Amino acid sequence: MARRLRRSAVGVVTVGALLFCTAPAGAQDEISDPAEWRVRQQIVDYAFSQIGARENGSNGYPTRYQEIDPAVRRPVEWCGVFVNWAWTKAGVPDRPSMRAAPGAPAVDQGHWATYWQKWGQGNGRWKPLADRDVEVGDAIVYGNYPSMVAHVGVVVEVNYDRTGLKATHVRTVEGNVSDRVAYTKWRKLSELNTGAGLKVSGFVSPF
Repeated sequence: MARRLRRSAVGVVTVGALLFCTAPAGAQDEISDPAEWRVRQQIVDYAFSQIGARENGSNGYPTRYQEIDPAVRRPVEWCGVFVNWAWTKAGVPDRPSMRAAPGAPAVDQGHWATYWQKWGQGNGRWKPLADRDVEVGDAIVYGNYPSMVAHVGVVVEVNYDRTGLKATHVRTVEGNVSDRVAYTKWRKLSELNTGAGLKVSGFVSPF
């Protein structure tokens, strides 16, 4: 099971530029691993920094998303490339590989959005939607492995119920949305989808 950060019941937990790398009010003494919390903040900071970034040509996403990892391809459908970039820049130590291992199916690599689900399940990082266990910095996965109808993004804000443990709403930053990086509105967990009936299956923790 993925390790958790203790959260307060203050409602919204949001990180990134708006909080300048600080914990939400009232929660500082509840953070079980400050190093992991800082990495989650970094993931969100990097995701926020890219809002509005656009393609240059068909699937020609910004080259900086490729430059950090020689296994990343370009041009290619790039929602998974964007999440890989944010996690890598933030210092997440273990991530889905962007290249399939020898003998593995071609879909078993991080360009494939639903592979994030499979990787999370195999590494104790997967959090099904029904658990409502969501934290900033998590990857949000739409669809189920090995479907080609899929998408993946980064959770950047979470609203919790009164217990501070169960998420009710999230906001995300996602690449390859209408050929750009997009910041979504608040959405209920029960209504998470990316159009055409493509629903969220769950979340992948960076730790």
